[in-house]
Amino acid sequence: MASHGIRVGLTQRLSDTRWRPPDVGHVKINIDGAISGQQQSFGMGVMARDPVGDVVAAMACKGQGAVAAEIAEVCTLRKALQWARGLSFERIIVESDCVNIIAAMNNDLATLNSPLGLIIYDCKLLVTSFVSCHFQHIRRKGNSVAHELAKRALHAEADEHWDGDTLEAIA
Repeated sequence: MASHGIRVGLTQRLSDTRWRPPDVGHVKINIDGAISGQQQSFGMGVMARDPVGDVVAAMACKGQGAVAAEIAEVCTLRKALQWARGLSFERIIVESDCVNIIAAMNNDLATLNSPLGLIIYDCKLLVTSFVSCHFQHIRRKGNSVAHELAKRALHAEADEHWDGDTLEAIA
């Protein structure tokens, strides 16, 4: 019965194609992973915005290894949660265009017998460090900034971090 409620919520959110600001008191964090067939690495893009829609912080980081798309996505989620905790965000909403990762985070059951399940478990432990943490699906079109950051990370020499004052460097 509980899984039915998750499916309904995800189906409703699948129609979201544009970014919407979070409620007052929350930070919305958009994430995306990118893989490259030519490189032994993957890109992680993360963007945090406030209720006005202003960018609070962003990062583009490279992970090592040739991995499947879902592994890149869940590694990006774990990195984003660690990053958000380090920035002392208390109430967050995480959006991703990966339906399976959002469903796994919204499901109480954890499958620990796979690399994906172990990383999901790590993410669920990180969630306990926030006052409030919610997960939502957004279509790729609404997640385009995080996607561009992830692609940028594939070609970067080092991880890149921006705060609201240095964000012009992304363009």
